[in-house]
Amino acid sequence: LPPVIRHQFGLVGDTVVVSGQLPDSSCEYTREAAYRVYQMPDPHQEDLLSRLLSYRQEMAILCGFPSFAHRALGGSLAETPELVSSFLTDVSDALRPLAQQDYAAMSAMKKKQNKNAKELGLWDVCYYTGIAKHEVLTGANVGKSPSLSHYFPLGSVMQGLNHLLQQLFGVSMTLCIAERGEVWADDVHKLAVSDEDGSLLGYIYCDFTERAGKSTQDCHFTIRGGKELADGSYQNPVVVVQLSLPPASWSAPPLLTPSMVENLFHEMGHALHSMLARTRYQHVTGTRCSTDFAEVPSILMEFFASDPRVLRSFACHYKTGEPMPQQLMDIMVKSKSVFMASEMQTQVFYSAVDQRYHSAVSWDSVSTTDLLKEEHNKHYGLPYVDNTAWQLRFSHFVGYGGKYYAYLVSRAVASWIWQTYFVQDPFSREAGTRYRTEVLQHGGGVPPRQLVANFLDKEVTAKSLTTALISDLESKREALAA
Repeated sequence: LPPVIRHQFGLVGDTVVVSGQLPDSSCEYTREAAYRVYQMPDPHQEDLLSRLLSYRQEMAILCGFPSFAHRALGGSLAETPELVSSFLTDVSDALRPLAQQDYAAMSAMKKKQNKNAKELGLWDVCYYTGIAKHEVLTGANVGKSPSLSHYFPLGSVMQGLNHLLQQLFGVSMTLCIAERGEVWADDVHKLAVSDEDGSLLGYIYCDFTERAGKSTQDCHFTIRGGKELADGSYQNPVVVVQLSLPPASWSAPPLLTPSMVENLFHEMGHALHSMLARTRYQHVTGTRCSTDFAEVPSILMEFFASDPRVLRSFACHYKTGEPMPQQLMDIMVKSKSVFMASEMQTQVFYSAVDQRYHSAVSWDSVSTTDLLKEEHNKHYGLPYVDNTAWQLRFSHFVGYGGKYYAYLVSRAVASWIWQTYFVQDPFSREAGTRYRTEVLQHGGGVPPRQLVANFLDKEVTAKSLTTALISDLESKREALAA
C-alpha cells in the first residue's frame, strides 16, 4: 500500500490489515486500495467454494435433477431456473440504460470533486450513492430541520403500525405483562395480536433494542407454529421479531432513522404472515413457504413504510408532538429512490452469478472467477476489476444457493400487489381483507405461483414480473426528478 494511505488501515506489528472495503472513505485511493486488496483471489477459498458447488451438483444429480438450481427451485414461485433466467435477462435489459444514467451521474460527481480523478470504479458506487442521498436531503434545506429520527420515536412508530393493521385487517396489537422468567431480557416486550372480534391470533415477542452479547441481525423467527389441533381448535403461533434499534437515553426514547422504520415494518410483515396464517399443518404456516414468496409480505410492508399517507399517521416529533413537515417527509421519501437502478442492477448481477454457479457446471475445467467475469460483462454497468474475486467473500452463495434471485422476484410480486390493491388507498379494508384471506391466510399451504396468479388474476411470467418491478422503479425515478 502507498505510504500516504497506510495510516488509514490497521496494523499488526509491521503488517497492514485490510479488514473491509472502506466504501465510505472520502479518499479515492483508500477506497480503491481497500477494494483491490480485500477482494484478492484466495486459492484456498476458491477450492472451498468450487468443491461446495461441485458437491451440490453431484447431490442434485443423485436426486434426479439436472442441476442444483432445479432442485432448489422445486415448489417455488418461479418453479424453474428457466423462468429465473428469463426474468433476470429481461430485468437486466430494462435496467441497463437506467443504470448507465446513474453511473454517469456518479462520474460527474467524482469529476466535480476532482477534475483529475480516475474513471468511476466499483469502489466508488457506495460512496457517491451516500453523497447523492445526502444532497437530496440538504438540497431542500432539510439540514436546517431537526434530525429525521426525532420524528420516529419507537412508541409512535408502533402506534402507527397498529393503526395500519387495524385499518387493513381489523387486527390489533396489545402490550402484555410477561410472566416471571418468560422473557430473556428486561427490554423484550410481549404483544398479543387479536382479531376484531377479540379472539386471540398469537403472540409476538419484540426484542428491538441493542444490548451487549445480542446478535445484530434483524430477523423474525418462530417459537411455535400455528396449526389445527385434533379437537378442532387452533394452536396460535408465537414468534419473535429481533431488531438492533438504539436504546432509550436519559433524555429521549429510542429514536429510529428512516431505514430503521423500514426494517421494523419489514420484519413485522413476516410476523403478520405468521399471525394471520391459518393452516392445517405447522410446517406450512406463515413464513414456512418458498424463499421467493416468503419475502413478499415483508417487502410489501416496506411500501407502506415509505408512503406519505401512512407516515403522516405517526411521524411526529418526540418532544413537541408536532407532525413531520410535509416538505421534509417528501424529500425523505425521495432520498430512498436515489440510484435505485444501479442498485437493482447489482442485485440482478448477484442473482445471475448464483444461478450460473448452481447450473450444470463441470468444476474440473472452470473456476468460479471465470464464470463471474462472464456474468459481470453481461449484467454489470461498470468494468470488472482484474485480479479480484469478490465471490469468495460473498456468504450468500452458501446460505441461499440457487435462490438469491428470490429477493428480486419477491420485490416484483410485492410491487405488483401494491400497484393493484393499495396504491390508491393504503388503508383500504376491502383490499386488506382480500390480501389476508387470499394470500396471508394460506401460509405455504398453496403453491405460491398459483396463489399469486389467483390473487392478481394474471399468470406469473418473466414478463409480468419484470413489468411490475420496472414500473415501480420508473415511477420512483419520476418522483425523484419532480
